[in-house]
Amino acid sequence: MIGEDCRVVGMDGERLREVEDLIEQGREEGLYPAAVYMVVRHGKVAAQGAFGFAQPEATPPVPATLETIFDMASVSKPITATLLLQCVERGLVHLGMTVAYFLPEAKEAPVGPVTLRQLATHTSGLPAWKPLYKTEAASALEAILTMPLETEPGTHYVYSDLGYILLGEILARVTGKSLDRLAQEAIFAPLGMTRTGYCPDVSLHPEIAATANCSWREGRTLVGEVHDANAHSLAGVAGHAGLFSTAPDMARFARALLYAPPDLPVILHPRARRLAAENQIDPAIGGHSIGWFTPPNGMLPWGDLLSSHTFGHTGFTGTLLMLDPKTNLILLLLTNRVYQPGEGTGVLRLRRLFANLVAGAIMD
Repeated sequence: MIGEDCRVVGMDGERLREVEDLIEQGREEGLYPAAVYMVVRHGKVAAQGAFGFAQPEATPPVPATLETIFDMASVSKPITATLLLQCVERGLVHLGMTVAYFLPEAKEAPVGPVTLRQLATHTSGLPAWKPLYKTEAASALEAILTMPLETEPGTHYVYSDLGYILLGEILARVTGKSLDRLAQEAIFAPLGMTRTGYCPDVSLHPEIAATANCSWREGRTLVGEVHDANAHSLAGVAGHAGLFSTAPDMARFARALLYAPPDLPVILHPRARRLAAENQIDPAIGGHSIGWFTPPNGMLPWGDLLSSHTFGHTGFTGTLLMLDPKTNLILLLLTNRVYQPGEGTGVLRLRRLFANLVAGAIMD
């Protein structure tokens, strides 16, 4: 659906209709059963739409709507990072402080000397992933603390869920609040993100996009249960995954981050917002801000036409949120691609085509 504000914000409605054709084509090709997208420019919705069935095997099948709730997977990480930056603004932490400072049990751990900045930018030296749900250690935290680092901290970029699991634990220690409660009080409630949170109530399950094909729960369809196995083993609340949300709610979060508009409360002030929007590591090893992929990171599906100021994040379940401050543009594409078996390479391609179509619709 092309919004009434499309031309007002300098976008070509005909080109945006091709976005809908692309998303529908992806559904017909079997890349995902459901998809919801939003394009926001200058704070106004230029286009949005919902496609397919959120729960195709339900009786009757549940159609996707703009309010369908998706398992956001790693798009949880920017929420964790925003909470971290809020703690920076409040003078509770600085990014050079170490894991061992906050976790006394990490004093002799390999990861003990790693800084919050290194955790947040995936330069900690931790492995990319480990099956913590299979650990024989007393807890997932203990398992991480006993892991040897693979590289010297600060020297290599390795995208690591483990670092964000540690950040979630550290935030809980610093604030005295669980990560889900902290996010609710500091981000979701102030921004009016009423359909966003962790471990969604069973009453919301009929409105959630189903997932499947988790290797730990093979053969099960999941509704309202986090797809990520490590997050599931952590009771659904973790720094790296566990968030459930909708496109309109995530658009509110993105607007607050990109524009700090007068109709929404400030969640980060300008200097902290810059830490979220701009690369914080040596471009020779990668591109990552405090919480987001940035150029030259190949994991950012910014296509060919968005500006070099673009930052964003993706989720394994098939979710995407990107922001381009240069063109005042927000792109959201939420799918449940893990409902289908396979590696998801088709969705990787489609994301970049989506970015090109949206950016190509900008007329100024």
